[in-house]
Amino acid sequence: MNSGNSWGYLILLYFFVQISRIVVVGVLYPFLRYFGYGLDWKEATILVWSGLRGTVALSLSLLVKRSSDKSSYISSETGTLFVFLTGGIVCLTLIVNGSTTQFLLHLLDMDKLSAPKRRILDYTKYEMLKKALDAFDDIGDDEELGPVDWPTVRRYITCLNDVEGEGHVHPHAHSVFQSDNLDPMNFKDIRTRFLNGFRASYWGMLDEGRIMQTIANLLMRSVDEAIDLVSHESLCDWKGLKDNAHFPNYFKFLQTTFCPQKLVTYFTVE
Repeated sequence: MNSGNSWGYLILLYFFVQISRIVVVGVLYPFLRYFGYGLDWKEATILVWSGLRGTVALSLSLLVKRSSDKSSYISSETGTLFVFLTGGIVCLTLIVNGSTTQFLLHLLDMDKLSAPKRRILDYTKYEMLKKALDAFDDIGDDEELGPVDWPTVRRYITCLNDVEGEGHVHPHAHSVFQSDNLDPMNFKDIRTRFLNGFRASYWGMLDEGRIMQTIANLLMRSVDEAIDLVSHESLCDWKGLKDNAHFPNYFKFLQTTFCPQKLVTYFTVE
């Protein structure tokens, strides 16, 4: 195997891989934009540039190299070339594409958190700090450990220095939304968090044995389908459950009568 030619082929193959991704994403962009989840030009750019090749491609090349030692159709030199080119592409995409993707995200203004996500992050930090303070209060006057050297503790655990400042202010103390009109992205985040709360409740009911696995699967699937639609529809997890929910025939009759709502609910549930 000619070393100089192999390195040249590797560079050409790297550029060919990038061009092929541009062509594929460019041809399929109209379909990716208007079908499924939808894809804008910024996401398409990231899809082209951050398409890293890793363990699968390298594993296949090693399989070819191993087969070439016992095969009459593939020479050992060809198998070695497979490993070299594939490993080179993996390294180049990880080093070049991987190291510059964050800069590209910042350039396209795609690395900023929305207001709800920032609020969730601040609340998580607040709860973690609160738990840490509670733990330090418990061990601060421990008889076995002795008195605490708080200056040393604060030097190693820097979050304790924010206790007296804004770091210990409850994130819900300030209003996040300054106007009556919510941004569509905020609506999407709120709906997603709400549905994820449902998902957590369903998992809890399954762990407690209150629902069976088949019912849990239906509930989880309804949440997944609703999350797929949060960007352009209101909460609609009931759509995935309609076909599997069967009410007694007399329920419609009870709804059309003047029976008290509690009585209707009793007969329906029981």
